[in-house]
Amino acid sequence: MLRVTSQELQKQIGEVQMEASRSPVIITSHGRPRNVLMSTEEFMRLKELAGEPVVIEGHRKRAATIRGTTDPLGYDVSDSDAAMLLMARDANAGRNSQAVQAELASVRKRFGARPQ
Repeated sequence: MLRVTSQELQKQIGEVQMEASRSPVIITSHGRPRNVLMSTEEFMRLKELAGEPVVIEGHRKRAATIRGTTDPLGYDVSDSDAAMLLMARDANAGRNSQAVQAELASVRKRFGARPQ
């Protein structure tokens, strides 16, 4: 994780912002960590993990149209970005593992198992 002083931040804001879009950046003042600069996606992910949904005005979500699709696991897929974040969070927490395995078996049966 990159650490920059507040003076370095002022001189190199563009480079620091680019780095923050990849990984959080610690900003120090008088040798002490004071702030963290991160991407809006990472901020929103952390807020959701904490159970604190947040809407950032002007943050653009990628558009997706899913017609007539019902997710077998019951997720609301009308907002694909939100659905993917929730699915990933649940997968990391081990939720729905039986349902996921059943869905994978269904997909393998329908499309055939991928050769190893």
